[in-house]
Amino acid sequence: MFIFVLLLILEGVKKLSEASINKKTKFFYWISIVILIVGIASWLPYLVFNIQVGTGILTLILSPIGFYFGYLAENRSVALANLLMIFSFIPVVIYIYFSKGYIPM
Repeated sequence: MFIFVLLLILEGVKKLSEASINKKTKFFYWISIVILIVGIASWLPYLVFNIQVGTGILTLILSPIGFYFGYLAENRSVALANLLMIFSFIPVVIYIYFSKGYIPM
């Protein structure tokens, strides 16, 4: 997943280096990338460290905002990645339920 985020960043930097991109678009792109990384990092306590905290719910709150910023940045791949993070809640909850025996809430 982190390789995917790195490829998104490299693709976006290549697009942003064009002279026709304004500062507002760059700002929206970087905010969308930061929200995507926060969304991915919010699942780490559940999946890696086996800590039961409520950070996974951040994906449902922040990822729609990241999707909108990706849309405003006119970058489909970042917007799509944030959209996938919105729906990542369902497979992660199913995985945690089957592997660890509880529903993370």
